[in-house]
Amino acid sequence: MASLVEPSGAPRNTVADTWRWMKPDLLWRIIPLTILPLLYSAFFHLPLSFLGLALSNVPQQLSIGIIVGIVMALFAALYRVHIVGPWFRRPTFNDHLLQSVFYVLINGPVEELFFRGFLLAAVTQWTGWLGWGCLVSIATYTLYHRLGKWNWRSVFGVCLAGLVFTLVYITQSGPRSLLAVSIVHSLTTSGFLNGGDEVLYWCWKRRKCVQPPAVNH
Repeated sequence: MASLVEPSGAPRNTVADTWRWMKPDLLWRIIPLTILPLLYSAFFHLPLSFLGLALSNVPQQLSIGIIVGIVMALFAALYRVHIVGPWFRRPTFNDHLLQSVFYVLINGPVEELFFRGFLLAAVTQWTGWLGWGCLVSIATYTLYHRLGKWNWRSVFGVCLAGLVFTLVYITQSGPRSLLAVSIVHSLTTSGFLNGGDEVLYWCWKRRKCVQPPAVNH
């Protein structure tokens, strides 16, 4: 089936396009990343709070998540435009909704459960030093995206984002919760991916509009 292209010539990304990669992604990535931390917690008889599955200081968590998340979403979109490259497929309105729901309700929370809630906590538990937990979780989170065939400019941005996510998580007062960092992660991903495509489209359209008219010879 031919890709959808709008009258201006911009390529469009539709719900069908997104669902083609999302369906296997849910099966082969999201489900395992969710199950492994829960199995670890159950096997070692650890409370769910060990994984950051706790609701503490909810108003503070929401405030931090939304404020830092908006800043990171803007940073991610600008990074996508100026560092990663000019290629884009502008999402349709319904595709924007589908991607946003996926990033906010599924992808962000699940990745945070695995990389911050589980990996950071488990490595810290094994080594007795929080620093090793942070380093291993950030490095694994970064290389994990390289395995997904992201280019190195994108992967470097992932590393920066992973550092911010880790700081948001470990600097909490009281029992750590994944709520704030999941919000930050979700908004960052939305800003980089579907938000970045939208910004790139408008940049492309603006450049197209200001091009000088062709001269006939």
